[in-house]
Amino acid sequence: MKVRIKWLVLTGCALLPLAASALSLEIGRDIWFPQGFDSHRAAAIRAVIQDERFHFVGGVVSCWPPDNGTRLSFAGDAASLNRFFKELRQLHGVGLRLILYRGRNDDLRRDSAWQLDFSQAKTNQLAVYLNLNAPNLDFAKINFPAWPAP
Repeated sequence: MKVRIKWLVLTGCALLPLAASALSLEIGRDIWFPQGFDSHRAAAIRAVIQDERFHFVGGVVSCWPPDNGTRLSFAGDAASLNRFFKELRQLHGVGLRLILYRGRNDDLRRDSAWQLDFSQAKTNQLAVYLNLNAPNLDFAKINFPAWPAP
């Protein structure tokens, strides 16, 4: 009996990293919207994130209930970010939240210039994470959107 318990504990510990990584999945230029989400609003958001003017570098869907969400990473300069902000501000019924953070660029992690986050817990809001350490962004040239949206 003791051998069986030890074997189960060791097996469980060995499989734990696999279970944790399965809770985050890579995704392309798309968002996993919840069932019943407004199809017109989803199409409008997809039109922005799938616009080839914005250099997409990767995406992740986080399946950690209750806040399942999608995070899309983009690279570019201030002019590209300004266009991105302008397109997002034209989305009807969608709020925009801006979060400034100091990203990393080391052996463990390479953060993009900005990221767009869609949370299934807050479906009427998009968050843009702006990397203050992004080398290609001249912050003096960024036109930060008016708050709140017009």
